[in-house]
Amino acid sequence: MTASTERPPDWPATEQSRWARPLMSVAIRLLMRLEVQGMERFPEPPMLVTANHLSYFDVAAMTPYLPPGVIGMAAEKYRGTWMEPIFRVNALIWVKQFSADREALRKALVVLEHGATLAIAPEGTRSKTGGLIEGRDGAAFLATRANVPIVPVAVWGTEKVLKRPWPKVHLRIGRPCRLPEGRAKGPQLSVYTERIMCALAALLPEDYHGVYRGNPLIDEMAEIVR
Repeated sequence: MTASTERPPDWPATEQSRWARPLMSVAIRLLMRLEVQGMERFPEPPMLVTANHLSYFDVAAMTPYLPPGVIGMAAEKYRGTWMEPIFRVNALIWVKQFSADREALRKALVVLEHGATLAIAPEGTRSKTGGLIEGRDGAAFLATRANVPIVPVAVWGTEKVLKRPWPKVHLRIGRPCRLPEGRAKGPQLSVYTERIMCALAALLPEDYHGVYRGNPLIDEMAEIVR
């Protein structure tokens, strides 16, 4: 990676992120029964953590178990709303959804270049179908430009929080994988995005595979990340 002299946004951890872990640990005990697998699989940073996105409670479930100092990405539409403090329990980068937000990508690259952990939901929004929706290319762009390992993290059951009493939630951390370093564009980025999403599918029960159900890449990625 090419070193950058620019200071990463909200890094090191903000005042809020110092109490993110204990706060979210309390939320977990109150709202869900959480089972965690694979904590030992996180490498030393820098790394790109990719996660599926089923619910606002995904953040609560994952925060205590992600590497310290993790920086996330959150939709710009929540900035200035009552939900902003929830997102700000971790240091973060605001991103304009469903667009090539070059400024957000630049900040994300700075985070990785400075040796930190960046967390991103490749789908770009919460799934409203209960399964994976089509991934977007931002995660593949960052992983190839920064040449960092990708750690897939699958979470399921969070969509049941507040709908059922104390539901069982699963958090499964996969083995790190890599994409070829370079400046992939267009169709090649889409190929890499499919691999990222199938890695997540390989960690999820089949009922959550969504638009990737039956994709032959799932079995290939399972050999790598499980």
